[in-house]
Amino acid sequence: MSKTRDKRRRTDLDLFALALVESGVSTPYELQKAAGLSPGATIPALQRLVEAGIVRQGKPGLRGRTDHQITAAGRKFLKNGWRTLIEDGPSGDLDADLRVALLAWWVGGERRLAADFLEQSAAQKLASLETVEESDELGSGSPLADWYSRLRSGSARAILKAESAAAAAMSAALPRNLPGRPRPARGSNRH
Repeated sequence: MSKTRDKRRRTDLDLFALALVESGVSTPYELQKAAGLSPGATIPALQRLVEAGIVRQGKPGLRGRTDHQITAAGRKFLKNGWRTLIEDGPSGDLDADLRVALLAWWVGGERRLAADFLEQSAAQKLASLETVEESDELGSGSPLADWYSRLRSGSARAILKAESAAAAAMSAALPRNLPGRPRPARGSNRH
């Protein structure tokens, strides 16, 4: 897939878009409307998947919308690709971590693994609090700089706490069963 520094982020987005295509959400418009993914992210992801031979692009339909279909190579990539992301652990990006957890749940049928991954993401956010500098001391010589620094660090701490709580809540909210999909037999692969 991508050969840039953000390969991991692109891989989770590419795999998630691929899972959506497999489930019938196959145009950039549908990816935006059904899953809330931005066209600015999904159009390049779909193009990467087409170039890799993982999806086929259909002919433009109504309003110029082009649907996509998963290929056999795409099914193989989807079946196994998410596992590496789980093994690598949370990325620190809550959206990316949610996509990876949902891939483990939806594609792999691994609810416990998905929930554990989100719990790890929550713990990682809390651990990151230690790296946020407390800026309670004034004295840089510039009151504007002092207040900016103090308010930024307070904001960063609040965001990390909120993201940790959100990841934990998502972990608890994962449905027990895959809606509309047969449950894999214990010890067997789904595909």
